[in-house]
Amino acid sequence: SWVAAACHYIHHPLRQNEAIHDLPLSLSLLEEIQQTGDIFFPKSWLDNTIGQYNNEQAKALVETYLEQNPNLNPQLKSKLLQSTDNLFRAQKLLPKP
Repeated sequence: SWVAAACHYIHHPLRQNEAIHDLPLSLSLLEEIQQTGDIFFPKSWLDNTIGQYNNEQAKALVETYLEQNPNLNPQLKSKLLQSTDNLFRAQKLLPKP
């Protein structure tokens, strides 16, 4: 639980301008994290990293990750899409610059 808490603070909305550079690494570790054996940890990892963002750059990073990983485990892909649902919804609602 301390890892999830640390990720939450690193990717807190007030720090997202600095922490967004860590998102590609966070996403690249997803499959390795699934191998830890804890079935709940990948979702917690995603919720506390990418799940806190609402900007276009984060959305682009998720889309790039999904394009580069077409054979991603369906369960992991589902968890990623669940965690980023608010991100994608926010992009539909926010005005474009």
